[in-house]
Amino acid sequence: MKQQNWQRFFFNVCIVLNCLLAVLLIFGSEFVVPPFLQAFGRAHPLLLHFPIVLLLLAFLFEMLIVSPKQITFQTSADWMLLAAVLTTVSAALMGLFLSKEGGYESNDLTIHKWTGVMCAFISFTWYTLKSFIRKSKLLTAATGIFTTVILLIAGHKGAGITHGEEFLLSPLFATAETAADISLDDAVVYTHLVQPIIEKKCMSCHNTNKAKGELIMATRELLLKGGKSGKLWDTSAVDLGLMMQRIHLPADHKEHMPPEGKPQLTDEEARILYLWIKGGASFTAKVTELPASDSLRLLAATFFKSGDAEKYDFEAADESAVSRLNTEYRIITPLATGSPALSVNFYGVSQFKGAQLAELSSIKNNIVSLHLGGMPVKDEDLKTIGEFVNLRDLNLTFTKINGEGLKYLSGLQHLRQISLSGTGIHINRLRPLAQLKNLRSVSLWNTSIDNKDMASLKNSFPRVSFDLGYKGDTVVAVLAPPVIDIDEEKRVFDQSLSVVLKSPVSAAKIRYTTDGSEPDSISSPLYKKPINIDQSLIIKARAFLPDWISSKTVSVSFYKNSIKADSIYLTTLPEQKFVADARNGNAFTDQLLGTADAGAANWIGYKLNDFAAFLLFKKAVVINSITFGTLIDVSRTIFPPAEIQVWGGADSGSLKLLATVKPAQPTVRQPPYITGIKCILPSQPVKMIKLVAKRVLKIPVLKNPVPNEQQASKQQLKAKSANKQQQPKAPKSKRPKANPAGVIYFDEILLN
Repeated sequence: MKQQNWQRFFFNVCIVLNCLLAVLLIFGSEFVVPPFLQAFGRAHPLLLHFPIVLLLLAFLFEMLIVSPKQITFQTSADWMLLAAVLTTVSAALMGLFLSKEGGYESNDLTIHKWTGVMCAFISFTWYTLKSFIRKSKLLTAATGIFTTVILLIAGHKGAGITHGEEFLLSPLFATAETAADISLDDAVVYTHLVQPIIEKKCMSCHNTNKAKGELIMATRELLLKGGKSGKLWDTSAVDLGLMMQRIHLPADHKEHMPPEGKPQLTDEEARILYLWIKGGASFTAKVTELPASDSLRLLAATFFKSGDAEKYDFEAADESAVSRLNTEYRIITPLATGSPALSVNFYGVSQFKGAQLAELSSIKNNIVSLHLGGMPVKDEDLKTIGEFVNLRDLNLTFTKINGEGLKYLSGLQHLRQISLSGTGIHINRLRPLAQLKNLRSVSLWNTSIDNKDMASLKNSFPRVSFDLGYKGDTVVAVLAPPVIDIDEEKRVFDQSLSVVLKSPVSAAKIRYTTDGSEPDSISSPLYKKPINIDQSLIIKARAFLPDWISSKTVSVSFYKNSIKADSIYLTTLPEQKFVADARNGNAFTDQLLGTADAGAANWIGYKLNDFAAFLLFKKAVVINSITFGTLIDVSRTIFPPAEIQVWGGADSGSLKLLATVKPAQPTVRQPPYITGIKCILPSQPVKMIKLVAKRVLKIPVLKNPVPNEQQASKQQLKAKSANKQQQPKAPKSKRPKANPAGVIYFDEILLN
C-alpha cells in the first residue's frame, strides 16, 4: 500500500510537469526565463541521459511482464516506467528553458524540441494506459518501438546541436586523406592546418545549429563576420584580437575558449592559430608560398609529406644528435614527415657565432635547407657551409658577406636557390655560382646590382632567374585607414574613456578630430597617446605619410551616460524582441551599443506601436539631456521617430512636458547608420521620467544619392537626360491605398 501511495504521488508530479510543459509550448513566445530557471535549464545535458536509459529499460521490462510467467516483474516495471516518465518530462522542461537563452537557431533545434516533448507525452500516456497496453504483446512492442524511434531522433538531433550535424555518422564517411597523405606542395594553410582545429575544438559550440555568442565558424564568410562580441581577430593588435585573447585566458575563466569541460587546444594548435592570424589570416595561401624560414611553414613541414619528386639517397640523421643540436637559437626540423632531409634555422643575432655552423658537421649530409637571414655571417663562414653537400636552399639575406666567400660554395651541386638580398655583394663576385648546374634562383634585391646589370647576368647564367625586387619609386600608394581600437558594443561610458588609435603602417602619422570636422595633415591634432574623453563626441581619424595618398577617414561615435535610472518600465512592448531582457527594459540601459545591423542583438524594434516607457529614480536627480541611440536603415523602413516627448516630475501625477524633439527625416537613400537623438531638458529635479517616441506614419519619398561630380561629367549627365527624353514614358502605376508606417529602432537611452 505504501508503494502505491508513493507511485500515486510521483504520478501526480508527472501530471503537473506535463501540464506545465504543455502551457509553455502554447505560450512560449510570451515567456521570459528568470535566472533561477536558466540555471535549471543548463542542467539539461546532465539529466538527458537518464530518460534515454530508463525508457529503454522500461521497454525491456514491459516486454518481460507481458508473459504470465514473469508477472513478478510487474512492480519493478511500474517503477521503471514511472521513473522514465518523470525524468523524460524533466529533461524536456530543462531543454525548453535552455533554448530560451539564444544561440540555437536551426531546424535541428525545432526537431529536437518537439521529439523531446513527444517522448515526454508518449511516456506519460504509456504509464497512464499501462494496464490496457500490457494486455497485448503486439501493442506493447509497438509502443516501445515507436517511443525508441522518437527517442533516437531526439538524441541524434541533440548531438547535432552540440557537436555538429555530422557528429554521429562522420566517422563512417570520413575521407581516408590525412595531413600525412597531403603533399606539402598542395597543402593550404587554412584548409589543412587551421580548419581542422576549428572543426575539432570550436564547431561544437559555434555551428549553424548552435551559435553561442551569435558566432558561427562554419564558413570563411561567417568567420570574418565574427559574433556578438566583435570580429575574431585584428592583425594590427598586439594580442591579435578576440580569438587569441579568449584562448589564453585562464582555463577556469568564464570566457576562456574552448570552455572548461570541452577538449582544449594543444600548445601546437594554439601556435598554428597564432601564426596564421599574425601572418594575415589568409584563406587561400599555400604552405609553400610562405617564406622558407617562416615559423608556420616549418611547423607545417612536420605534418605533410614532401611533394618533391626527388628521392634522397642519404640515411636519416641520428635522432639523439638532432635533439642535442637543437637550441633556443638554432632550430632543426625534418623537411617533411618521414624525410631524412633537415631544415636548419638560426635566430638571435647576439647569440650567433660561426662555430655554431661547424657544430652541425655530424648532420651536414642531411641539411638541405639553411636559413641565416639577418645573422652576422661572414665570408669565411661560407667555407663551413660549402661542406653541406646536399644543400638545396641557402638564405644569406642581410648577412655581412660581400661575396668573397662564394667560391667555397662551388661544390654544392644540388643548390637550387640562394638569397643574397641586403648584402654587400656586387656583380663580379657572383661568378663562382656559375659552376652550380642546378642553381635556378638568386635573390639580389637591395644590393648594388640593378637592372643595367641584367644583360650581363643573363649571359653568364642563362638558366638562372635573378630577383632584383620591386622598384616602386614612381608608384603612389593609398594608406590603409587607422583603427580606432574600441569594441563596437562598448562605446558608452559613465565618466571617462581612453581611446587608442592604431595604424597598420607603423611609420604613418595619425591625425584626428573630436568636433565632427574632417582631419587634415596640418591643423588636426597628431595622435601620440590614448585620447581621454569625458563627453559624448565623434572621433574621426586619418593616416598620413609622405609620398603616400592619405587614408580614408574612419569615424566612431562615443556616448557618455553619467546617470543611470534605478528601474525602467515599458508601457508598450516591442513586437519582436532581439535580446532576452527586452521586455523589462534592461537592453536600454546595459551600456552596450548595437552595430549598424537591424538583426544585432541589442536593438529593440517598434513596428505596430509607438514607444513609451517610464524611468524611475529612488532619489531626485537633475537631468540635462537624454539621448536615444537610434538605428536608421531606410532599406528596411527603419526611420527616426516623428516626434519624441520627454515628461518629468516627482511622480505620475505631477508629470509635465519637459521637451519635444522632431528629428529630421532622411531624404536620400543611404547605407544603415547609427545616430544619437538628443533632447535638452530644463535643469530641475525629477524622480520620474516618461518617454514617448512616435513612429513616422507615412514614409517619406527618398531620392537616390546625387552622383559625385568627379565621377560623372556634365557630358554624361546630358547624355543621360537626352536618353530619358527618348525613352517612352512608362504607364503610371496606381499608388497603394496605404503607405506603411516607419519602424523605430532604439538601443541605449543615455542620461546626463
